[in-house]
Amino acid sequence: MGTHQNKNAIRKIERRLGVKERTQGVDFVVGGNAYEFAETKEDISESIGQLNRSRVPNSKKLIVPNNLEIFAKEAVKRTGIGIENISGKILKKSRKK
Repeated sequence: MGTHQNKNAIRKIERRLGVKERTQGVDFVVGGNAYEFAETKEDISESIGQLNRSRVPNSKKLIVPNNLEIFAKEAVKRTGIGIENISGKILKKSRKK
């Protein structure tokens, strides 16, 4: 997604997943799972497109801050993409496991 403004959230996600943020493509790839972090409402649609273009074999998840949970749930309907908050709580399961 590019550079993110919320560096604390990125560090927390990196610690939780055990990998560093990638510079190109999906933000995080762990064991065949793709994770994309969206900080604003505008980022959500771009992040969904990024996840849909990704060729990872397993699940694709969107990571959002708590204030964007409801908006993200509406945006990912019928896409098969899961949603997590920054702490790792699953808000919506992805279609693939």
